[in-house]
Amino acid sequence: MNDFETAWRELAAGETRAWWAGPARAGLAALSGIYGGIVCGYRAGFDLGLLRQTGLPCKVVSVGNITVGGTGKTTTVRWLVRRLVEWGLRPAVLSYGYRSEKRGSGVEIVSGPEGIRLMVEASGDEPQLLARSLPGVPVLIGKKRIASGRVACKELGANVCVLDDAFQYWRLKKDLEIVLVSAANPFGYGRLLPRGMLREPLRGLRRADAVIVTHADYLEPAKRAELSREIAAWNPRALTAEAAHCASRLRDHATGDTVPLEVLREGRWLAVSSLGQPESFERTLKELGAHVAAAARFPDHHPYSEADLRAVSQRVDREGLAGVVTTEKDAVKIPAPWLAGVRCCVLEVDLRFLSGQDGLESLIRSRLSAN
Repeated sequence: MNDFETAWRELAAGETRAWWAGPARAGLAALSGIYGGIVCGYRAGFDLGLLRQTGLPCKVVSVGNITVGGTGKTTTVRWLVRRLVEWGLRPAVLSYGYRSEKRGSGVEIVSGPEGIRLMVEASGDEPQLLARSLPGVPVLIGKKRIASGRVACKELGANVCVLDDAFQYWRLKKDLEIVLVSAANPFGYGRLLPRGMLREPLRGLRRADAVIVTHADYLEPAKRAELSREIAAWNPRALTAEAAHCASRLRDHATGDTVPLEVLREGRWLAVSSLGQPESFERTLKELGAHVAAAARFPDHHPYSEADLRAVSQRVDREGLAGVVTTEKDAVKIPAPWLAGVRCCVLEVDLRFLSGQDGLESLIRSRLSAN
């Protein structure tokens, strides 16, 4: 995480105690008022029918957040798409393509039924990860997901479009809204950007059909129940499920071979990540018993340079570490030769439900089968 982002989060959380912190928070609060007015005005346009929504010639499921930061959207989208494939449907993933070289140039197909078409530099990290881990499933990027959805349906044969990070994408009609709330920081300090981490007021949760509390294992059962009650207070009709992100595999980045998870307990490792919430990755490593000597945090979606990884390699050598352990999302941006001579392991994670999975799956199937 870069210095600016770290400083902002600490300020928003109230952790910064310097003399200037109070005035700075007051300034951020003023900006939040302006931001909130714009967001609420825009949303009101749709609620009042002044702005129109457009439909697609297929079913549409959205997975999104009410806060910024890492709630586990990519892992959830992957779980959902795999379920849809198991049910005999033909899903496509529509992503905004954050930090993609191609995002501003219209609709781009990252992968189709025949395989991957765009490399990570052009696609961005999350679409590339989804394309690699969902073989045969179309993944498209573009600012206008109405346009990318039409391409997915008409050119690639999709009959369900899964929107990645689209709770605030209001121009498109959706058949199902799934919202993720991270147990680590459920409501972004209760304030709108930039004073807090909320993308819109909490009453926006009323639009959700289902809420998945991710990283639910971070909380004791009583705290989880309290969080569920808070969500129900905003939206009593929404189905609520709880899930955790669990390690499923460790692989060697250079060879792709599976490595026993116990390897992480041998020697000291450098945890390298560029995530919205790097703490969740580091916590998972510690729960696995990994000896994490240090963490190298880069800004979310950071495009690694050869110089970045040279510095990482030098740190591993200088501190006598066993190697680097990183995430799937980061691994797609790290050419193995750039870490030549340094062991690099990639931790893969999957979604595991603690409660509500059957109800969620029933809701999804009913919405997708409805006329």
